[in-house]
Amino acid sequence: MNHANPFPLERNRYFYGKLLTVRDFETEQRYHGLKRALVNRLVHGAGVVCGLGVTASDESTLVIESGMALDYQGREIFLPETRFRKLQMLEGQETLGGHKDAYLCLSYHEEGVEPVNAAGAEGGAGRQFDLTREGCRLFLSTETPDYRELLEAAGQENVSVLYQSEELTLVFSAPAELCAGEEARIQVLVVKGEQTPPVKFSLEGENTFTDSENGRLRLEYQESREERRCVYTAAFPLRVKAMGDVLSRYFPAGCELNVELGSHHYKNYLTLEAEACVCQDQESRRLRRRQGDGLSAHLRGRELPIYLAKLELVHSAGGVFVGRVTDLPFRQTVLREDGEQEGTAAELRVTASARSLEYWQKPDVKASYQPSAGGLHLDFGIPSPEQYDYAVSHGSVELALPGGIRVNSRVYSEELAHGLGPGAVDVRLSVEFMDAAREETALLWGNSEVFKSKALKLSPPWVEPAAVVYPERGTMRIGLWLHDTVEGNLVRVHYFVQKPERDTSRILSQRRASLTVKPEFSRLRCRGKLQLQAETAGCADQRVVWSVREENGGAVDRSGLYQAPELPGTYEITAVLEADETVSASAFVVVEREGR
Repeated sequence: MNHANPFPLERNRYFYGKLLTVRDFETEQRYHGLKRALVNRLVHGAGVVCGLGVTASDESTLVIESGMALDYQGREIFLPETRFRKLQMLEGQETLGGHKDAYLCLSYHEEGVEPVNAAGAEGGAGRQFDLTREGCRLFLSTETPDYRELLEAAGQENVSVLYQSEELTLVFSAPAELCAGEEARIQVLVVKGEQTPPVKFSLEGENTFTDSENGRLRLEYQESREERRCVYTAAFPLRVKAMGDVLSRYFPAGCELNVELGSHHYKNYLTLEAEACVCQDQESRRLRRRQGDGLSAHLRGRELPIYLAKLELVHSAGGVFVGRVTDLPFRQTVLREDGEQEGTAAELRVTASARSLEYWQKPDVKASYQPSAGGLHLDFGIPSPEQYDYAVSHGSVELALPGGIRVNSRVYSEELAHGLGPGAVDVRLSVEFMDAAREETALLWGNSEVFKSKALKLSPPWVEPAAVVYPERGTMRIGLWLHDTVEGNLVRVHYFVQKPERDTSRILSQRRASLTVKPEFSRLRCRGKLQLQAETAGCADQRVVWSVREENGGAVDRSGLYQAPELPGTYEITAVLEADETVSASAFVVVEREGR
């Protein structure tokens, strides 16, 4: 039944002799349909019940699994079989141009089927539909979701958008009723693009009802570099003070928001209307929640769709294609029997990535756990296939030509050392000659017959060089076959020799990473600042992690800017290569008092 407002609920009253018309039968259907939808919405909620997962089978095709959902009016939405849909086949595809991402949405839809003649229809309509078929509507939307309405419809309270840009959106939510002496949780919804740098943000301000040393509430989050999700919730636990009934804002004097996205820094002072009532015990909290638990609070977001997937779009001359697919980004799911909702912080999300190691390095794995995001990331280091390096040597030898007829003659060098020692080597030979047209020396590789052409004023000698190698002695002999007469008394032959090496100390010394910190030694006043530089070699990833070895020895940020402490002394600042934690270097700073 496609009716937005279920009230008032009216049903037919039957009596003998009642004239039944179309209106009566429609009322009968509407009453039972609306009652069922109302129970669905109030008891079960809204969202996906089963199935409806979305994946990309190729760069332009989406696969939507069969399944069922309840919309925000409580109506059942069925997708009876798996559907394959090209982007160009979906409603809304014409709006994708110029957008970095879009949402695949699902909503309830019904249509008339089986048209029949209706001679007695009101309004003169000669044909009517005999049946109404309930179904669904799949469509693409590039509009930014109404995050406040979305979260409030899911039961979140004190919803407020903290930050919004093309790359990142942060949405705050916090409970409106708290119990004294117990824990609560603030949540921040993070929505970002696939290419957005790692997110770091903090929210801080004065607070009167949470336990803290300085009377301030600080929410701080830093995303790991391995984070691959584009939509998730960061949760921040807090403990409420043991106190009587108090109504207060979370940040009564305002709060400071700091956001870092790569090199971009954003700072702003906000006034959040979010407030909470601290109840003395659980019974007081329960009674207060009942007072505000009206019907309208459970029927919010009636026009919201089900966001099945967030699509990262790739634009090219050939059209629009699918990049990354985030399935069910806002976790719109119906409560399970155990009362736990899909996608909450209790669910552990495990992601993984792989990085390539040098072939001599051992396999390893690094695990990073983020309690606020409920995620565990495993980073596997896999050695690359064994590689070879080559030692090289080159030189030349002059071969004396015979007198008289030289056609089909052969000349040889004495045995000579190629310079790479014993073992098999690869030898390449070239013959030096004078290019008369250019008046410069040239080297001939291969068969000179290739260059005999009327269009090409080039006349290299018709000769063929060869070499015999003695692997045990590390020597060779070079020979020359003269196919035709060669002018002069000497022919210079250049040789280029290479020898494969594997896993030698020389290769390791060339390829292992190294790290130096400059300046290595400095003097600084108390509370002074010094910019340190980390120089790496043998590693493509030049990121380092800075730290101060001594406790209370000052602070150093991610860029290497060191701030000295108030106490004089000698302090060691250490840089560790992020790609290889075994590689580190240090600098020493002598901190002196003013006047010395």
